[in-house]
Formats: sequence, structure tokens, C-alpha cells
Amino acid sequence: MPEEAAEAAPGEADATSSAPPTPTETAARGRRWVLAVVAIIVIGVAASLTASLFWRSSVHARDRQTFETSAANVSGKLDTLLRRDTDFVKSVRAVLSVEPNLTASGLDRWLSLLEDRQGEAAGFGALIVKSVPAAQLANFQARRDADPAFRALVGGAVESIAPSGRADYCLLTGGTANLLYTPEIARLLEGDWCDPVSLIGGFAHNGTTRAKFTQAITDSGEIGVYSITLASVHSLVVEVAAYRQGTPLASVAQRRAAVLGWVLGSFDVSSLMRSALGGTHHLAVTLYHANPGLGLEFIGSTNGGAGTPAFTHEETLHVDGTWIVKVAGTTVLSGPSADVQALVVLVAGIFASLLLAALVLVLARSRERAMGMVREKTGQLRHQAMHDALTGLPNRILALDRVEQMLARARRQQLPVAALYVDIDGFKSVNDTFGHAAGDELLRIVGRRLESVVRGGDTAARLGGDEFVVLVEGSTLDAGAEIVAERLLEVLRQPYDMNGEIGRELSVTASVGIAFGLRASADELLRDADIALYEAKAAGRNRYMLFQSEMQTAVQDRLTVQMELSEALQTRALFLLYQPTFDLQSETVIGVEALIRWRHPTRGVLAPAQFIPLAEMSGLIAPIGRWVLQEACRQAATWHAQGETLGMSVNVSARQLESDELIDDVRAALTDSGLTPAALTLEITESALMRDPEGTAARLRLLKELGVRIAIDDFGTGYSSLAYLSQFPADAVKIDRSFIGGIAASKRSTALIHTLVQLGKALEIETLAEGIEDQLQLDTLQRERCDHGQGFLFSRPLDVGAVEAFLKRPQRSASGVT
Repeated sequence: MPEEAAEAAPGEADATSSAPPTPTETAARGRRWVLAVVAIIVIGVAASLTASLFWRSSVHARDRQTFETSAANVSGKLDTLLRRDTDFVKSVRAVLSVEPNLTASGLDRWLSLLEDRQGEAAGFGALIVKSVPAAQLANFQARRDADPAFRALVGGAVESIAPSGRADYCLLTGGTANLLYTPEIARLLEGDWCDPVSLIGGFAHNGTTRAKFTQAITDSGEIGVYSITLASVHSLVVEVAAYRQGTPLASVAQRRAAVLGWVLGSFDVSSLMRSALGGTHHLAVTLYHANPGLGLEFIGSTNGGAGTPAFTHEETLHVDGTWIVKVAGTTVLSGPSADVQALVVLVAGIFASLLLAALVLVLARSRERAMGMVREKTGQLRHQAMHDALTGLPNRILALDRVEQMLARARRQQLPVAALYVDIDGFKSVNDTFGHAAGDELLRIVGRRLESVVRGGDTAARLGGDEFVVLVEGSTLDAGAEIVAERLLEVLRQPYDMNGEIGRELSVTASVGIAFGLRASADELLRDADIALYEAKAAGRNRYMLFQSEMQTAVQDRLTVQMELSEALQTRALFLLYQPTFDLQSETVIGVEALIRWRHPTRGVLAPAQFIPLAEMSGLIAPIGRWVLQEACRQAATWHAQGETLGMSVNVSARQLESDELIDDVRAALTDSGLTPAALTLEITESALMRDPEGTAARLRLLKELGVRIAIDDFGTGYSSLAYLSQFPADAVKIDRSFIGGIAASKRSTALIHTLVQLGKALEIETLAEGIEDQLQLDTLQRERCDHGQGFLFSRPLDVGAVEAFLKRPQRSASGVT
């Protein structure tokens, strides 16, 4: 045994003991660590330099893209403003073409009507210069100078022009005075515009005489544009020739023979530029116009504080001619410059590399520190899983958990509890108008404001999108949940500092739905708050609503009606009535308008106003509109086969007009029924047209290619009919019944009807008056030469059998209708 033990001793010593490293091994290990640290630093510096250069390049690319977007917005705004101004001048030209013997007083009346319809879209001033034969020169000047409106325009007596042997003279007839049109300007325009050598008060276009400029736009038929500074006002002058109505204008000789005169509109260039920039202070814009046969004309420029431009953008606009827009400038810095950011990336990368090298050096002694960092990161991940990444507020998961805890405490301690469902009014418009970056910034600010309002023991959470919830309990509710809601609304309606995103402050409101008291679950409490929020939205927004049990019933009723409407479309509970349309001069039937009805099993026959809004909200309007088109076209084709060639009018909703499916639906209805396309008229409300003017105009042109007719319904109730009417390929306008009903009570209604009918004739668009209910209204419309009409004076909406019986009567005029 002692020997065995003696033999084992050396083996145990070898197994349990370890010799310390030799100095050579320690030095080698140290050299390996130093090499590793040097490699980390070299690679880190190289990677940091590469990252900083890439970052700088990406920031520059982003700045360029931001500038291009801003410049395109400026060009788009200029396009709209120039269309507004040229449309105003063309409207005045239409007046002169309709009334070639227009005096200054008559022009004043027309301009007052046009400006009532145009509002702020009207130009700042207008002048009319007429072509006067030599034989009529003296008489024309005598009549013009005797007109009080003309004398008021030029500020007193006018020096007469004596004949100089020419055949025609061009003289100022009338106009409107305003901030940009002064007596000084009037005196400059009192001469003969046709004088081949006169510059007419110094007006010249690159050395071109006034007469040559006027002749150029007369021969081309296009607008002429130049800029002029008078009375310290820099003005844009738009000039266009007016021709006799109905005369051929195919050649230069025909246009010269048909010219009646010229219309000028003056507009403030500085105001135009400021409106185009829209408060953008980092851009400069310059505008040119190519006049017919006279080359490019500098119109004006403005520097929005852009400083030295970093980017330039040039775009050609085609607005009754060719305009060149040049935009120069920089982007608005929302943070450090690209160079500073690149330097920060480089420094941060080098610092990270050094830090990593230091970590490598102390790796053997930092295990506990590393474990602490792991625990910290784990806590961050846990926090991120339970909080919204954008606002930092609790997310839906954590909010539901806290609602359950709040309800549990309330049951144990008899505490009052409430959930306030908050939604930002019009948030989608903010995203669509200013972009998602601006929308995200708005949500972050909303989150901070909600946190500033609630107590430490309460909860503000983001459920998703622009929906938030505030959970309150205990003493917070002593004064009532309504007080909390009012405080939330007051905080959220204060202006939002969005200068970094959109360059200005933004004002929005919010709606709040309140669910108060115990519920069986968190989902039930939030559901009731959501229902109350819906009612607050429906009541007009910017308010709060407290949940009531009947609200749940109302929600169920809406869902029930929606399901019943879907079933009605399948079970043919929907049907059409047809209201005849008459030619007002002969008082004979020319067509019908299809009107939808719903034969409800318990509520009886429902009018469109009782279910169409629900159909639009639920998306059922598309299949309902498709069925109406098919049924109306089929019935019209049946009547045509029977020898009754009636036109068929069908109403198109705003939701239908937003989709290209409408073109396919119309094409299919015409093909399936065999109806002649020209017999179908699609009626579209003026407000629906203005939701997206450019997209709407494109769809209407595609519909016109099918051969159908387009009518603008409720005409006169919108806000920009004159400015946009020329963009839409309309065949007819329906004068709103509110104007027809006011004929007996308001001279203004009669004057406006006169204006709309005359404008329709000038633009070769048919006019149809709706809502004719008495003989006085009919007599007035006949006297104004309105084309067509409909109303209870003629006939109420009829079913198919009643229409056929109506058509078989010997006398189909209004006088025979009861």
C-alpha cells in the first residue's frame, strides 16, 4: 500500500497542479491581443469612413428629392393660379362675344356677376378694347365718353382721336378699377391701339409696338402675356382677342375679319409668386411666357429667401400657351447639414471602434458587465414589445392588460373607472397632403401631450394609427369623465409646431368617446368607448360623447340596414322611377331621369337620401350604381325599340367617379342593352367633380370617348364652376333647384339664372332647370331661353307603365300635365 501511494503521488501532482505561464507565453498572448486591437481599430476606421461617405451621399440625394418635390409643388400651384387667371380673362371674352355692343356700364354688370361667382379666384382687373371702323369713330367716342361708367374708369374727360386715314381704330371701351388699375394706367390706355408707330404710353415688348403685339395675338387666336410696372405695382397682363360669335376662325384672314376687340386682365405678379411659393422660404421662382410669334417674355421672379441655390428645376406649363417655370433653391434643413452628419457618423464609428478595442482588452474581466448589458437589452426588448415604437406610449397589448388590472381593482375597491377613446380628426388628410413623415411627427406630439395631461397612475396608450386611449380611475374622475375629455380636447386643439416637417404650424382637432363604469372585460370597455367615438365623429367632430346603451342599438341598426341593403340588391327590392324631362320652348318630352327607390319589407318605399349615404360608406354604392346603369339602359333600349327615342339620364355618385371601374360599367351597360351611347347622359354633381379635378377630368374624357353625354348636376352650388368648367367635357349643366325656387322672391336668383344660361350658350353647353313647380318659374326660364327643364309642374317620377301611358297622351306639354 505505501508503495502504491508513493507511485500515485506524482500522478496526482500532475493532474491537480498547473504551472504558471512562462514570460514568453505571456508576451505572445499579449502580442495577439495587441494585434487584435490594432485590427479592430483599422477595420473600424475604414468602415466608419465608408459609412460616413455613404451617409453624406444619401443625405444629398434625399435633399435633392425633397427639393424636386417642393419645386414640383410650386409648378403645380402656378399651373392652377395661371389657369384661374386665364379662365377669368376668357370668361370676360365670352361676355364680349355674347354681347358685341357691350358698353362700359354693361361690362360693369357682367363683371359683378362674374366676380360674385369667382370670389378670390377673379383677376385683379379687366379692360376691354374694341375695334371701331373709321366711319363709326366719332359716334363710338361720343357714346363711350357719355357713359358714366367709362368716365369713372378714366377719371374724367378723354381726349378724342381724329381720323388718320386708316380703316379701323382700336379704343378702350371699359373695365374695372382696383388696386392694380389706377387712373394713371387708364390715361396710358386712352390712345389708339392700332396706331402702327405708337407705343401707347410706353408699352413695348422687346421693342415691339403695342399695335404689333395686339395684331400678333389677333392673328394667332392665342393669349398674349407681358409684365409691366405702373404705380409701383408689378403686374402680369393677359391679353386675348374676342371674335364675333359664329364666324369661322380657321385662317388669319378670317380671324382679322371677325375680331371684335381685345380683353386684358391684370394680376399682381408678386401676389402670384407668393401664392405659388405658399410660404416656402427656401425657394426662388422665375416665370416666362412664350408669346405667339414674339418669343420668350420674362414675367417676373421672386426670391423666397433661398440664398445661394443648391438645386435648380425647370418645367414647361401648357396653360393656354407655353409658360416656363424655373425654380432654384435649397432644401429646408430639419437637422444638421450633410457634412456635419457625415462627420458625426465618422466620429461615432471611430469611437465605436475604440470602444470595441477597449472591450476586447478587458474582455476577461468584463463578464459580469457583459451580463449586465444583456439584462439591460432584455429589458429594452421587453419594453419595446409592450410599447409603441413611434410615440413611446403603451401599445394595445399593454393597454388591454392595464384595462383588465384597472377593472379588477375597481371591482375590489369600488373605484370609478373610464376609458376615453381619442381619434385625430382629419388625420388621413394630413398624411395625404404633407406625407407620412409629417403624420408620424404629429402622432409623436399628440403622444407627448396626452402624457402631459394624465396623472402618474393613469395610462395614455396608442392603439394603432391615429387612435389613442386614456385610462383613468379613482380621484381623477371625482369631477367626472367629461372634465377629463374637455381637458384632452383643449390640449389637442392647440397649434402643432410642424416647421421642421411642413414649414409652418398645423391646427387639428380630436374627437373623444367615453365609456364610464364597470364592464365584464377590457374588450367590452374599449368597444363601448369606440362606439361613443363614432357618435362624436358623426355629430360633427371636435367634441366628446359619453356612451349610452342606445348607441349600441344604433350601431346594430346600421349593420342591419347595411345587410338588408345588400340583400335588397340580390332580391330586386330596388327599383327605378323615371321623371320626364321637357324641352322648355315646345314643352314636349325629350327624355327621362332614372331615380332609384328601395321597397323595404317593413319601412315601405325609401327615397335615395335614406340609404344612398349608407351605401357609399359601406362600399355598396359600386354594385348598386352598376345595377342602375344596366337597368336604365335596358329600359331605354326597350322604349327605343317601341319608337320612343327618349334620352336616359343616370346619376353617378362621387364614390363611383373615384374609380376607373365606372368606365367599364358604362361600357358593359351599353353593350348588353344595345342602347345608342348618345342616348345616355351621366349626371355628376359639381361637388363630386371638385374632389379630384385632374383625375375626374381624365375619367370624363374616357367616358366621352364611349359616346355618352355628361351633365353637371346641382350647377351653381359649388365654388369654382367658372374656373374649372372648361376643363370638364360637359354637354349640359343642370341649374340647381334652389335658384329656380328663388325666382319669385329674389332678383339675384333671376340675374344669376340669366348669367348661367348666357354662359352656357357662349360655351355651347345645354342648360336644364330642375325643380320647376309653378308657371311663373316656367315663364321666366322660357324668357331666358333655358333649353330644358323638369319638375312637378310637368310630372312627378313615374314607373314604367305610367311613363308609357304619359307618352301616349295626345298632348305631352306642360299645360297638359297635372
